[in-house]
Amino acid sequence: MRCEDEPLKNACVDPRFKYVVRGCAEYVEWLGQKENPDGRGWAAGAGYGEKILVILKGILGMTGGDVFRPYLVWVSIPDLNIRKEPGTDKEKTGKYTGTGIFTIVEEADGKGASKWGKLKSGAGWISLDFCERV
Repeated sequence: MRCEDEPLKNACVDPRFKYVVRGCAEYVEWLGQKENPDGRGWAAGAGYGEKILVILKGILGMTGGDVFRPYLVWVSIPDLNIRKEPGTDKEKTGKYTGTGIFTIVEEADGKGASKWGKLKSGAGWISLDFCERV
């Protein structure tokens, strides 16, 4: 018997259950419709399954893998541009970091730097080439 033909073991508690084809996501990463090879899945938002795995790894206390841990950087130049997206080819916000310590919550590749860091404040992205990890 295929999983989609099996009856539920308990009462259905979510009325949205009927909208999802059972067994359509062989992997947790495929729970998002955008990542599912057949365009099926539970969530319309991108990266849904990956987000679940990050939360699960945090609960289990797992380290390594693709669990990102925020860290602090020291910026010693007063005029480090903050950009809306990672890359010198992306729009500037019109603001600068100033000198000081900042929290990086995400990293990304982009033109013009070996790595870009997203500021915890939500102000944007900075080139990590001009920062020193604290």
